[in-house]
Amino acid sequence: MKRYLCLVFLLICLNQYSQKVPFDVQKKYSIKEILGDIDYAEKYLIKFHPDPFRYISKDSLHAFVLYTKSLIDTPLTEMQVRFYIKRIVAKIGCGHTDVGASKKYIKAVAKLSRPALPLNTFVIDTNRLFILNNLSKDSTIYPGDEIISIDNRPVRNILSTIYSVSTSDGYNTTYKKQGSKFQWFKYYYSFCYGFKPTYAVTIKHKNHRITTHTLEAISTLKDTLIPPRKDTVICVAKTKTCNYSVLKDDQSVGVIDINSFKGRNWSSFFKKSFRDIQEKKIEHLVIDLRDNGGGQINDGLSMLSYLLDETQYLPFDRKANLMMFNPKYKMGIGNRLSPLVFTLFMPKTFHFNRLRYYFISFPKKKYAFKGQTYVLVNGRSFSMSAVTASFLKYKKNAIVIGEETGGNVSGSNAVISGKINLPASKIQVFIPMYHLYHQIVVKNEGHGLMPDYQTHYTSDDVLNGVDIDLIKVFDLVK
Repeated sequence: MKRYLCLVFLLICLNQYSQKVPFDVQKKYSIKEILGDIDYAEKYLIKFHPDPFRYISKDSLHAFVLYTKSLIDTPLTEMQVRFYIKRIVAKIGCGHTDVGASKKYIKAVAKLSRPALPLNTFVIDTNRLFILNNLSKDSTIYPGDEIISIDNRPVRNILSTIYSVSTSDGYNTTYKKQGSKFQWFKYYYSFCYGFKPTYAVTIKHKNHRITTHTLEAISTLKDTLIPPRKDTVICVAKTKTCNYSVLKDDQSVGVIDINSFKGRNWSSFFKKSFRDIQEKKIEHLVIDLRDNGGGQINDGLSMLSYLLDETQYLPFDRKANLMMFNPKYKMGIGNRLSPLVFTLFMPKTFHFNRLRYYFISFPKKKYAFKGQTYVLVNGRSFSMSAVTASFLKYKKNAIVIGEETGGNVSGSNAVISGKINLPASKIQVFIPMYHLYHQIVVKNEGHGLMPDYQTHYTSDDVLNGVDIDLIKVFDLVK
């Protein structure tokens, strides 16, 4: 009995000790382990991805993998390994495929203070970097000042490196640009070059004077963001993810601003909004999809049913295999069973040896909008947001204003996703299961939807909250 109690006590002590040992984010993996993780990532990325060679050939991808492996000549931390894995994954041109830290790493850094660049920034014209918020103690740096270099690295080179680890649909760069703005730039910078206690920053001030500053890092636990100024609008209807407002009653211009295609009271919000649009006889409707990263396909189609007067079919397909049961392709039970549900309840066909399904949306004729539609987009208009923008342009003759969407104009890889965990580092690679087709007559050249009117923001426009896109709408309405 005493031996049994001693054993139980020992096991309890060992368990408590094991729980208190923190994960070491600076742990280094051997060259052999890193090369094994790279090989594993390449093998199963090709095996599980629904469309891995649309924008790069198999030989070109493998050549880049071999080149990447040739650069590994010393043990690396998980963050450093992730840098190389992200560059490989970014080559296939899929914004829904990405690389995340291991679960233990994510948990460890959540409460870890790391020294970050004390500046929030935004990009103009893809390669000019301006200060949004100065979080340092140096009071001579102001919002609107341009950053020329950091640690003697030219901004153009820094952004090129950041874009090389950022995933996007096809050859698109606006998604990468918008994804690294504001507080995110500092984290991308440190991800690529490491966290440091101080940063040497060369700045071009508004009076064209150039100065160099040594800035003390801020703690990632005390990071803040003061967003750009934005005009306040009076909403007629609102949810957590979208709002509807009438900005100019005399001009009959309504705006539906959708931040994400999901949320509670979705159907009732749009029914109320389009009823009000009809009652007020609004002739011009703006659908604002800027910074909308997507969401639920059915919610997007539900909104489109008020704008498109024909039944819509949105096909998606995958290789006809049993990948959802492969233990190496990690996913929740709901996602794992979804392919079976699709097979049982959705229309389906076989198309070039791929199993194809269809989302279907019927038009809502009671409160249908018949007037002129304008769509505002930017690089963060992605996934279901890009579907919506493409449908409205090519099926309703909507006028598109802004910049190229981050989501591809003709289709992307989406619907549901799984992941693989790399064997040594446990880095997570997220891989979608299906390819989604927009079913519009347009050639896929590897880019997003191009606007009819492309707008260009200055640094002052961003800082002062000037909405160039909406101003263009009012110019067209006159």
